[in-house]
Order: sequence, then structure tokens, then C-alpha cells
Amino acid sequence: MPDLDTLSQQLEEALKELRALTERQLHFETILLNKGLSTEDVAGFNPLLHRNFISNADAAQQKHLMHSWKYNSATVLGPSELVESGFRAFSQNDEDGILLRLFTHIGCTNRYVVEIGSNCNGSDVGIPENLSTNLLVNHGWHGTIFELDATECNKMRYFFARTASTRHYHWTRDGLTEYYSPVIVQQAISPDNINQLLLAANKEPEPDLFIIDIDGGDFAVMENLSAIKPRVIVVEFEKRFRERYSVVQRDREQFSLRWQQSGAASLTAWTHLMEPKGYTLCAVGTCCFNAFFVRNDVAEGKLVALSPKTAFDMHSVFASINDAFWLTPDESWQTV
Repeated sequence: MPDLDTLSQQLEEALKELRALTERQLHFETILLNKGLSTEDVAGFNPLLHRNFISNADAAQQKHLMHSWKYNSATVLGPSELVESGFRAFSQNDEDGILLRLFTHIGCTNRYVVEIGSNCNGSDVGIPENLSTNLLVNHGWHGTIFELDATECNKMRYFFARTASTRHYHWTRDGLTEYYSPVIVQQAISPDNINQLLLAANKEPEPDLFIIDIDGGDFAVMENLSAIKPRVIVVEFEKRFRERYSVVQRDREQFSLRWQQSGAASLTAWTHLMEPKGYTLCAVGTCCFNAFFVRNDVAEGKLVALSPKTAFDMHSVFASINDAFWLTPDESWQTV
């Protein structure tokens, strides 16, 4: 076994090489920018900024993590333990890891996921960016994905039809090939059709996971949701109101007109809606985009409840950010 001095020397050499690589990358990007290329052009030269490949080791590494969590976790998990487990495989930020840690702890029942709103942003080859794909591809879940945009739906169908773990879920009927896991439904979702569409896609009354991200209409949809009772629900919230206002922006035409919004309802508004429906806020993602609500009977004795105020007070960045960052709602926001 190497002694401490040898290990220290090896570490120093590795750090020198890493610094050299970083300097070369920065030098390369400076040259490209000086040639008049845009930042998007420069990003195109860096494969790390594009989701154009899937590591074959992802599933094995994640299952090793799950085994470690299963046998080394406390009986009751707090929000910090969930967030510290975050990582990105297909999600926009660290939601894949948070969900995996969450379901490792509370268990699964049917491994059925519903996701409303999905796309293939940031990928030149049509790899989905959402919260369901990691579970579908790497962990044997099945699901339904609703998306309005026909092009995005076709990209996702193509991806799942050719990914090793999902490509066999198809059948031929009347000369047409249909894929049944996941089912990709091209459809605009509204408060009026949400319950009918969910039951038409799958009559499962208690999906393990329900995700909604439709940039402006999600709060009204959730107000009217009654056909199913998911065990876990993930929603996007607007972080720039902190916990100070319980507000919703109901006019979707107003979304992101004044700043780049992370949601159309404050975290406090979501909590006020979800608590009477029988859900507990248990975590928010590191970037303060997504909130994770767990049904009370599932969370009891396993998860610590999180208040909106505590979510911001304990955040490593937003707890100490300049107070000018926080906003006061204008006339496009409604108090709830």
C-alpha cells in the first residue's frame, strides 16, 4: 500500500494535469471567441455541454448507490440527505439523484410514472431532458409522457424505440407499430381534460410518481387533479419570491416576460395547495427549480417535513444572497 508521501505526490501530479487541461480549454475557447464565434458556437466544441451520449455504466453505478443507501440510511431522512444525493443523468439539474434516493427510502409499488411536459433540450441527437427517463431507462419503470410539441414527441419516440432497455416494448396492430412503454401522448393538458386523459392513458389510481412542468398552467391543472393520487409529486416553483408570498401567475402569456422564471407559482403557494390534498413538502432541488411533495401516509415515519422558509434558510446559496435578488409580485400574480 502506498505511503502518505507517495499518495500526496500522486495527488499533486493529478492536480497539475487537471489545471493544465483547464488552462488549455480556456485558451482554446478564448481563441474561438476572438474569431467572432458566439458562445453557442464555442459550446458546440465542448461535448460536456451537450447531452449526446449515455454512459453504459450509469445503471450499474446507480444501483450500487441504491444498495449503499438502503443499508446505510437513517430510518427518517431529512431534506439535506435527499438533496446531497442529487445527480443528473437525464434531468435538467440534480433531480434524478434526489428521486432515486427518495424511492430507495420509501420503496416503490407499481413503478409507474406520469410526466406532463418534456423535451430534448441540449441534445443534438434527441436524448430527453426530463425526470422520468432515468427511471424508465435504468430502473425498469413504465410510464406515460404528455407533450404538446409534435417534434419533441417524435424525438422521444425515436429515442425510446432505439434504447436497449425500452426498444422491445412494442407491438404491431393494423400494420402499424406501437410502443407501449413509455407511451408518448401528444396533447395539450388543461384543468378540463387532465383527469380524462390520465385515465385514458392508464387507469392506475396511485402512480408512484407524477411530474408536471408546463410553464404557466401547472397550478390550475393541479387544482383540478382528482383522478389519481400519486405517492410522489414534483412541481416547478418560482424561487424569486422566497417564502414571502403565496402567489400564482395564471396568465401563461405573462410567463418569463419580466425575468427568466423558474415557475408560475411560489413555493408557499404550492404548499398551500398540496397540504390540504394530503401531501408534505420534503425537499427542493439544489437550483430551487423543483419541489418534491410526498403523500402523507407514505412520508409518515420516513421523511422530515420541510417548510418553504426553511428550504431557503438552509440553502447554501439563497440563504445569503443579496436581498435585491428577491422580488415583489406585480399585477400579473394572484394571491392564493
